Amino acid sequence: MLTFRASAAPFAAVSNLLPRAASRLSIATLACVAVFTLASCERPAASVQAEAKPAPVETFSPPQDVFQRDARAMVGISYPPGLERFPALARILVAHAQERRAALAAALEKTPRPAVPFELTLRFSTVADAPRMFAVTADEELYTGGTASRPGRTVFLWLPAENRLLTPEEMIPNPAAWSRLHEQIRQSHREESASLSAPANERAMQRVFVPRFNSAGRIAGLRFRTDNGDEIEVPGGELKALVAPAYASWFEDAPVAAAAPTIATATP
Repeated sequence: MLTFRASAAPFAAVSNLLPRAASRLSIATLACVAVFTLASCERPAASVQAEAKPAPVETFSPPQDVFQRDARAMVGISYPPGLERFPALARILVAHAQERRAALAAALEKTPRPAVPFELTLRFSTVADAPRMFAVTADEELYTGGTASRPGRTVFLWLPAENRLLTPEEMIPNPAAWSRLHEQIRQSHREESASLSAPANERAMQRVFVPRFNSAGRIAGLRFRTDNGDEIEVPGGELKALVAPAYASWFEDAPVAAAAPTIATATP
């Protein structure tokens, strides 16, 4: 009877080598996986560090005055000091100046060689500087031919706490309130000026005003400007009932009428 005892040893040796090889293979595989994992983890960290770099801070430079002159036109623009406190407002003023310069350029396109140089004068002035409001006026003189220049005024009412402009219609939203206010302005204008070159009702119908603040930071009055440059002020106490409720507390109270003095009479 044939037996195969001698041949079992080689198979046993091979079987003993298999676990060792498998263990070596698994260790190598785990090492590769660990290296790959570490490398993949380092990439997001590097990208996060790159994204974490602070963005460069944009510096703001206040607008500079402009004076330009040639044979065709002259441009003069002046800005008030203190605009570095309100960069957004300063950009709005610069945009307004560019719009007015565009109007001058359009006139020059129609008249390339004017007999008299055209002119644009734009003066920005601070008219109110209070915690609740920073107001700037833009007084303009635009000459594009003819016998006289065309004056104009634009008022910019800036709310520092909200970093935005306030429109006159937002402060006085009711059209009936504007009608009442205009009637009061016309009446005041008639009383202050006896002779007018134009009817008062044609001169005061403007929704442009400048606030005047008192020492307590409240609006003591609104000054309205007529076409000829006259200014009429409406007291804050009279305006309080006309403005939007959100701004009523900004106006000072109406003055209390003084009581008529009593006259003592002697009894007989």
